[in-house]
Amino acid sequence: MPRRPPLHAAGPSPGPAATAPRPSRALTIRRRIAGFAAARDGATAVEFGLIALPFLCLIAAIVETALAFFAGQVLDNAVSSAARQLYTGQFQAARSSDPPPPADKTTQQVALEKFKAAICDGRVTIFACGDVKVEVLTMADNASFAPPSPVDSGARAWRSSPSAFGTQYQNPGSNQIVVVQAAVEFPVFFSFLNPNTLANGKRVLQSTVAFRTEPFQ
Repeated sequence: MPRRPPLHAAGPSPGPAATAPRPSRALTIRRRIAGFAAARDGATAVEFGLIALPFLCLIAAIVETALAFFAGQVLDNAVSSAARQLYTGQFQAARSSDPPPPADKTTQQVALEKFKAAICDGRVTIFACGDVKVEVLTMADNASFAPPSPVDSGARAWRSSPSAFGTQYQNPGSNQIVVVQAAVEFPVFFSFLNPNTLANGKRVLQSTVAFRTEPFQ
C-alpha cells in the first residue's frame, strides 16, 4: 500500500511574508492631529486641573467671609455688654472717682481706654481687641443725628474729619440718648470679595448701639 506524504509536506512551501509599506512621517502626523479631538485619555485630569484652583479659591473665600461674620457677631456682643454699663450708669459712677489724667492724656482718652478695656475684658476674640476704636456720643431729645461713618470711603482709611474716629467720649448723663460706635480692622486675603476694605487690604468690622440711659441720678 503506497504511503501518503505527511501533511506538512503537502504543497509548496510558503514564501517569505510580504512587507507592508510604512506610512510617511507627514501622514502619521496628520492622523494624530485628526484623532486629537476625539481622544479622551486624561480628560478628567485636565478638567480637574482647569477648575481646581478657582474652586479652592472660592471655598477659601467663603470660609474667610464666614469668619468675618463670626468676628462681627463677637464684636456686637462685646459692645452691647460694655454699653450696658453706660446704660445703667455703672461706668459713669466708676469714672467719677478716677484721679486726674496724666499730663500726656485727656479725660476723654482715659475714659475711652477704660471703655475699650470693658469691651475686651474676659472675651476671646479672633481679632485684635486692643486695636478696637470706639466712640461714645450723646444727643439731645427730639434731635436729628446721623453719626458719621468710621471709614472715609473715598480714601479707604479711617475717618479723619470732622474728627478722627475713636477720639470722642461724651459722658452720658441720666435719661440721655447715647450712640456707641466701635470698629476694628480684620485681616482678609480675598479683599475683592469682602466689602468695607481699607487701602491696606483689611476689612473693617463695625458695631453700633443706640439707647437711652436709665434715670440713675
